[in-house]
Amino acid sequence: MDFDGVNSVVCDAEENDWLDVSYSERNYVEEPKRQKSRPHFKFKWNKSLKIAAIAVLCAAVLAALLFADGQFAKDVFKTAKAAFSSTLFDSVQPQPVTATVAIPANADLVDVVDGVATFNGGRAALSFTDGVVAEVGENSVTVSLDEETCIVYGNLSEIYVAAGDAVKANALLAKYDGTFTACVTVNGVAVANVIASDENLTWNV
Repeated sequence: MDFDGVNSVVCDAEENDWLDVSYSERNYVEEPKRQKSRPHFKFKWNKSLKIAAIAVLCAAVLAALLFADGQFAKDVFKTAKAAFSSTLFDSVQPQPVTATVAIPANADLVDVVDGVATFNGGRAALSFTDGVVAEVGENSVTVSLDEETCIVYGNLSEIYVAAGDAVKANALLAKYDGTFTACVTVNGVAVANVIASDENLTWNV
């Protein structure tokens, strides 16, 4: 038996087996990366945001129209100015105030000229209202109804009250000969818009 040949074959086989090694490629499957969860914000349109958005949109449309047409801009501003002025002056314009006092039964109306009423009917001049005597002249008595309004009785012949006296309606103020006059003043200015009768004295301020 040829051992040398056997040994040679065995060695060749072992060497070939050792060289004939194939490496298989490994495919490693990577696990998918987990993305960090992000908070989800849901935008809510509440009522005030809707109103603000509408206002901004209207302003943008108006601005576009103003820049597009100069005449339109003039008309818009003219109308807005007129409306604002009208509202402003209407709100601050004083409304007329009507006041009425009763005339004593012994006074008869003769006439009214420029707010001055003339009466007769006797010789006693009685106060039309409650008040305080603010001033006494040579032939006149001024009775204050409040801080602004007074009634001035004129053409008197004999006076029976003094400044500072408190008087009631129908209180005796003075005597007169023939006729006496009565006029209303507000802040020292005679009121021209006076309507008088045998029963009432009415004026507008």
